[in-house]
Amino acid sequence: MADGGQSMVAFLGLAADPRLLDEDLANLPAAEQRHEAPAVTHRHDRLVAAGSTLTGVTLLGGAAMTLYGGWQVLFGSGGAVAVILAVIGLLLVATHWGWVHVAEYVGVTIDERQQHTADARRREWLASVQPYPRFSVTTGVLDDASTRVQRVLHKPVLTGHGTFTFARETVAEETYDGGTSAEVIAAAVEGLRREARLETDRLRELWDAASSAYAATLLSAQDDEQRLLAERAAATALSEHINKSLREPPLVE
Repeated sequence: MADGGQSMVAFLGLAADPRLLDEDLANLPAAEQRHEAPAVTHRHDRLVAAGSTLTGVTLLGGAAMTLYGGWQVLFGSGGAVAVILAVIGLLLVATHWGWVHVAEYVGVTIDERQQHTADARRREWLASVQPYPRFSVTTGVLDDASTRVQRVLHKPVLTGHGTFTFARETVAEETYDGGTSAEVIAAAVEGLRREARLETDRLRELWDAASSAYAATLLSAQDDEQRLLAERAAATALSEHINKSLREPPLVE
């Protein structure tokens, strides 16, 4: 796929596998990985705390109203007002735990809404991942203080679920001993990263040409024969794009 691009046709119409959100995420270049920080909110805790406070206030207030109203009815000159106060107090005491349940219900509803929003963002990002190869360059320091530079291919692969994911493969590497100057290493890494970026851009253009032709033809597809025509149109667009690239000068920045 990285050489000719023709096998891109096999990925047309496929969706990214959900594993790219988790265990396969590291197989994408670091610049394309999506790391969403967990939403830290204390709204739920504050609601529960408020519910607990209201529970205590309701219990104490209801008890006070019950005692005052009952005292006025039994030993004072309380009339209908005292009876009403006593009844309201009893109701408050009987239902004081309801505030905690209401606060917990509201908190859970807010949490679910936030989770649905986060899930929608994750699905949107997953749908934006396109199955063309990427190249990246990574560096690392070994135990002997030497620097290893690796050229990595992030290639799309088909899964058994009718989706695609990515596999990570080191295609070239070079090690510089500890005595090599930082300028030499930096220049070498920059050159490799430039090549990786240009090659990735070329493959992205191939994919865009194929997927655009496929989508345009598939708009009128009604059966398998029409879908086959869409795949042929995509393969033709790929071939024409590759031939055009061969006729043009090499890419430069």
